[in-house]
Amino acid sequence: MDVDEDLHQERVSGHEVEEEAAPRSGWHLAGNIFVLLWLGVGLYYLVPKFVGDQEMLDVVKNANFLLIPVALAIETLSMLSICRLYYEVLMMGGGGLSFPRMSLIYMSAYAFGHVVPGGNAGTLYLNYREMRREDVSRGLTVKTLGVSYIVYSAALIVLLAAGLLLSLTSGRLPFAYNVTAIAIAAGAILFMCLCIYIVMRPDIMRRIAGGLLRFAHHLRLMRGVEEEEVDARVVEMNEYLLSIFTNRRNLLRAGTYGLGFWLMDMLCLYTVFLAIGHPINPGILLVCYTIADIMGSLPLTPAGLGIFEVSLGATLYAFGYQKEILATAILGFRFFSFWLCTLAGGICYLVLRLQRRRERRSE
Repeated sequence: MDVDEDLHQERVSGHEVEEEAAPRSGWHLAGNIFVLLWLGVGLYYLVPKFVGDQEMLDVVKNANFLLIPVALAIETLSMLSICRLYYEVLMMGGGGLSFPRMSLIYMSAYAFGHVVPGGNAGTLYLNYREMRREDVSRGLTVKTLGVSYIVYSAALIVLLAAGLLLSLTSGRLPFAYNVTAIAIAAGAILFMCLCIYIVMRPDIMRRIAGGLLRFAHHLRLMRGVEEEEVDARVVEMNEYLLSIFTNRRNLLRAGTYGLGFWLMDMLCLYTVFLAIGHPINPGILLVCYTIADIMGSLPLTPAGLGIFEVSLGATLYAFGYQKEILATAILGFRFFSFWLCTLAGGICYLVLRLQRRRERRSE
């Protein structure tokens, strides 16, 4: 009994230290939020100045505002899909978190990744930290985050190939584009086949991981990580991947939610184009969206803010769409996919902290 009481006191004191340290780190987070808001205000102020205030106003005047709740509902389905993906992958490994709890953790990490410059790295960090606070083992946490990232990254590559092939049906694109689209789509499919082959050969994965670790050691990074530890983690990750990809039910569940995340997000963008009265070719939209998302994943700005918008607008403009239409649609879409999702994630983080505080008091 004394040992149990000591462990309980250590856990409680650890939470108290954590809560006391939060305000000190909160100043740094507040600075990041200020930078994010400054970038957002600048983006929404400067784009109409470059494109034309009156031209964009004319586009908005003809918009069908009844489609706004539809776009919001579709974006909500997108976020529920990615939360469900993490939950399903965690359950496949024997995890015990409920879906609402996993959703709170992921949405909190998603918002954190939108605030810090690292983007996906920030999301990965907070996901790991919060799952470990829920007493999920280190190995299962790493496997859940790694496999989930692999699944929805593979889904994005599949959509890129599908978009390239679907864009060929428009019939108005030059011959050089058609040839390039077929070549890139074939390359994406071959890349997926290569990844599957590597997963089926754990010895290759171990050699790749070992080479990357030695390169990191050469750069004086990860000096405390031994190659034997990396080999063990690679074997665990490989077995976890095989348990999903070789099981039809697991593969269907994970693949459905991975594709659903991207498809719902792109459908939200397509709905915004419909709302302003300018529907767009779905194939071209798939291609431009995936390119913009890849560019936006570069850790230069919080969640690619500004980079995503410019990349998406530039690629769509190259296909002949008018700039005022593109600017209106893209800024409207980012209001749903970036700003509202970030706000929802911040609220989820507050709810998560309140739930934990309530649980500690009940103990």
